[in-house]
Amino acid sequence: MSDPKNMSDIARTIKAFDTELRQELLGSRSGVFKNEQGELYVRSNVPFGQGYQEEVLGIFADISDLDFFYKIYLKDDD
Repeated sequence: MSDPKNMSDIARTIKAFDTELRQELLGSRSGVFKNEQGELYVRSNVPFGQGYQEEVLGIFADISDLDFFYKIYLKDDD
């Protein structure tokens, strides 16, 4: 997977983790992160308002927040 270049690319990358991310969002604030090895993963129980050592692609409060993100950045996608 190539590095995202704009928000639409980031949204498409996050969408690849949609099922896992939605499952985690049922219980806690969650997001998609990239570790030092360049591997992407979903992290749950993400604390609010702190810095993170990993690169953050997106953090979402709940499923509605994720859906709104997709609506904004995946306008041209079905």
